[in-house]
Parts: sequence; structure tokens; C-alpha cells
Amino acid sequence: MGRDTYMIAKDGSFTTFGGGAVKVELYQEANAFCESKGKQMMPVKDASRDSGYGRYANAELQFRCLNENDPELHRPTMGSEPNMDRGGEVIRGRMQEI
Repeated sequence: MGRDTYMIAKDGSFTTFGGGAVKVELYQEANAFCESKGKQMMPVKDASRDSGYGRYANAELQFRCLNENDPELHRPTMGSEPNMDRGGEVIRGRMQEI
């Protein structure tokens, strides 16, 4: 996808019913990850799904870690995918550069 671009995905716990709650955790983790590199987090795209029969709530976040003075660091225009069933393999709970 591009340089300094990452993706993180996560399943919620047994008691997490909303994908939005999982998404909040991902934003916090992504922000901490970028701060550890001395950079700012800029979200690119996110998606989430609520829990249902036989599945946990889950979410996915694509983001960039950019320097504070990077001209591409701006108020994001987010893309969102309402359905996460895209058939791709996702590494859950780890940052993955894409």
C-alpha cells in the first residue's frame, strides 16, 4: 500500500459485543505504536463488525505513522468498510506494514 502504512486487527473478548469498542482499542494501540516511533498516527481506513452467533466482535484499522511536519499529515478523510469478509489473511493483534 505504501511506506509507513500499517494494519492492525483484533477480535473482542467474550463480553465485547460491539465492533466499535474493539475499534477504540485499535486506535489506542496504533497511536501508542506511532508515538513509540516518534511519529503521529493518521488513520486511513477502518472497519468493524459486531458480535453475532458463533463469532466475536472484531475490527481492523489501516493507518500511517508520519512525522509531525509531514505534508501528508492532515485531517483524515476516512474510508470505511461495513463488511470485513474480504477473504484476506489478517495478522490479529500485531502491527503489519502493508
